Amino acid sequence: MARLADIGVKKFLIASAVRAIIAQRLVRKLCPVCKEPAILDEREMRMLNFDPVQEMNHTIYGPGGCEQCRNKGYKGRMGIFEILEVDDEVRHMINKNLTSPQLRKRARELGMRTLREDGIRKVQAGMTSASEVISVTMSDKD
Repeated sequence: MARLADIGVKKFLIASAVRAIIAQRLVRKLCPVCKEPAILDEREMRMLNFDPVQEMNHTIYGPGGCEQCRNKGYKGRMGIFEILEVDDEVRHMINKNLTSPQLRKRARELGMRTLREDGIRKVQAGMTSASEVISVTMSDKD
């Protein structure tokens, strides 16, 4: 929304026309042939808000290396997403000229999942590595 306002679109037009805002980042997918169980270090656990008990409930994987992936450990890419649905409450907040951080805070309270949170779900599902999610979501503070 801030970008639309920066290029001169009036707030009331943004509020009435926008139905959803999507942020995306691409992360590398772990090679399904050679991915291997990994143990998160303290930094990774802290950055992903994991605790040791939570890690025990999921097998976390990291890159291996094989002929299929040219010894990279990754093969292909996939998206991680953050979606803000613009409902009546969000529309009202836009019209009140709330700042982006204020809108983001309220969206989080309403259940919006951040890029990092979506990435964490994909780490827990064995689709990508913790280091990959951390590297593409460095600016994600929530």
